[in-house]
Amino acid sequence: MSLKTVIPCLSDGINAALSQLGSTALDSVTELRLRRRLPLMLCLGRDVFFITAKGKLLNHFSEYSYVPDDDEFELIFRRLCNYSVHCEIDNLINGYMTVRGGNRVGVCSTAVKTNGSVTAVKEITSLNIRISKEIKGCAAPVLGMLYVSSLPSIIVASPPGGGKTTFLRDMARSLSGGFSNRYIKTAVIDERNEFACKDDGVITADLGFNTDVLTGFSKAAGIDMAVRTLSPQLVICDEVSSPAEVEAMKTGFLSGCSFAVSVHASSKDSLMNKDIVRRLIATREFSYVVLLKNYTDEFEIMEVS
Repeated sequence: MSLKTVIPCLSDGINAALSQLGSTALDSVTELRLRRRLPLMLCLGRDVFFITAKGKLLNHFSEYSYVPDDDEFELIFRRLCNYSVHCEIDNLINGYMTVRGGNRVGVCSTAVKTNGSVTAVKEITSLNIRISKEIKGCAAPVLGMLYVSSLPSIIVASPPGGGKTTFLRDMARSLSGGFSNRYIKTAVIDERNEFACKDDGVITADLGFNTDVLTGFSKAAGIDMAVRTLSPQLVICDEVSSPAEVEAMKTGFLSGCSFAVSVHASSKDSLMNKDIVRRLIATREFSYVVLLKNYTDEFEIMEVS
């Protein structure tokens, strides 16, 4: 689960440039952003850089900035699709792919419509590769405050790329792996295979000893299935967004489950202005909101009244 897992999908030119970076910089890369006929950009945390063919990072555009040509761009797209666009079409219609290592690729394209519905895509113009991270121990401060002797339901919030999945992944690992001398029965609803990072049916992320993973199911269907068949004490869902998911959680609460879910939000104000958050709080089952700041290094815990 690092930049290394996407290296086989990149071009020789990009890999040659990246190979010149030190290990610290490579480990800090959170996103590779490729736009057709525009310079390659790297995100290291919240900082954005250009890169030269010789692997020098630049905080401004210059004539030396690496610009992949059309053939490179097409090659990378085909490799990310594992040379089968047809197999990825349902995901591409929704604007993304998930590739090896749980890395999500945001894909910009032109919609092809049939009878008013999007049935295919064409003219790929952007490939934004988000690098999945596994940071063991990043959830420990929150667990130490909230989970030593209880199992509350929480909402985890941060801006996109702010560490929600990384936090929840470590939370699953810890709570199902013996935190506070308990091995909590945990179920993860992994709709896009970004959480458990299954590769040929094998879970490659460390999610602890007592975690079950449902991959590829919608969150609402996955919650229902987990509650009916897996007897979880805790259900974890990343990026909840629909009323159907909240309704499924209500059934889980009636069965005695706790939930840890994440939402996009950059501040307290934006958090409370989101309809999905109001719906979650209205269940009267969530005890805390954990607002992550600065990629899980800082956080604020808010008690839900």
